[in-house]
Amino acid sequence: MIIDKIFHTLFRKDVTFTVALFASDDLSLDVFNEQHLILKYPLKGLWKPKPLRFQADSFLFVKDDELFLFYESQHWDDPGRIEMTKTKDLQTWSKPVVVLSEPFHLSFPYVFEDHGKIYMIPESQESDTIRLYQANADLTDFRFVRILLKQERDEQINFCFNDSHVYYKDGKYFLFTSYQKDWMYYQELYMTDDLLDGKFIKHPQSPICVSNEFGRNGGSLIEYKGKLLRVTQDCHKSYGDNISLMEITQMDENHYEEIVFMHNIFPRNSIFVDGGHQLNIAQFKGKYIYATDYKINKWTWYQLYVALAKKLRLNKR
Repeated sequence: MIIDKIFHTLFRKDVTFTVALFASDDLSLDVFNEQHLILKYPLKGLWKPKPLRFQADSFLFVKDDELFLFYESQHWDDPGRIEMTKTKDLQTWSKPVVVLSEPFHLSFPYVFEDHGKIYMIPESQESDTIRLYQANADLTDFRFVRILLKQERDEQINFCFNDSHVYYKDGKYFLFTSYQKDWMYYQELYMTDDLLDGKFIKHPQSPICVSNEFGRNGGSLIEYKGKLLRVTQDCHKSYGDNISLMEITQMDENHYEEIVFMHNIFPRNSIFVDGGHQLNIAQFKGKYIYATDYKINKWTWYQLYVALAKKLRLNKR
C-alpha cells in the first residue's frame, strides 16, 4: 500500500491537449470522427528537456479568402502564448507564428470582428484581468487596447476570468466569463454599450450558472440552426473531460435563461479517447469547419520533478 502510494505520487500521467479540425458540407454535431478529420496536431517529445505541453483552445477566423487558426501554445515551465496558422485550401497550412505573448500565461484566443476591426480577447487570468487586443492588417500581431475587467483575488479564488468572450446583441456587448471559487466554477455575465470605452456592469442574474459540469466555457457562443448555444466544458470528474452545449432561450439586459441542448458531444473514439475541451465553428469554401482540441493523458518526466519539488518544500516547513 505504501509503495503504491509513493509510485502514484511520483509517477503519474499529465493532462495535455492538442488541435484537431473537422469539416463537413452540412452543419452537424455528428462530425467528430476520422471520416471528417482534416487536421490533427501530434503531441510528441514530452520527454525532451523543454517539451511542448499544450496546443489547445483552437479558434477559427475567416478573412478574405483565408482561414486563420489561432491556438494556445505552451512549453514546459513557460507561460502560454498565442500562435496562428492559416490556409487557403484546407490542405496546405502556413508555418505557425507567434501573434501574441505576455509575461503571464495566455490561452483561449477568442478572435472577432467589430465595426470593421479585428480583436482578440485571450484568457489572461494570471494577470487577474480580461484584456482586449487589436490585430494588424495581416493578423500576425495583436496590440493591447484596454482592460475590460479587473478582479481582486482572495484566498478562496482558485482561478479568475477563465475563457472569456463577448456577444453583441440588441446594442449591447454581453461578456461571458467564469471564475473558480473553492473549486467550483461560477459563470458570470457582464454587459456594456461600448466595447472600447464603456464600463462592463454585472448582469442582474449573474452568476448564470454555478457548476463544474456547465460553469466554464469551452468556446464562444455558436449560432446553430436558429439557436444560440453556449459551449461548456465538463470538469466535474476531470479537467477537460468533454464538451456540452447550453441553449440560451432568453438574453437581454434584465433576463437570462438557458437549458441543456446537448450533453457530451465528443464521442469516445480514437481521437477523443481521453476527452476534449474546445469547440469553435466557421464557414469556409462552402464547408463548415470545426475547431477542437483533444485530450491526451501521457507519461512525462516533469511530473516526477513537480512531485519531488513539492515533497521537498513540504519537508522544509
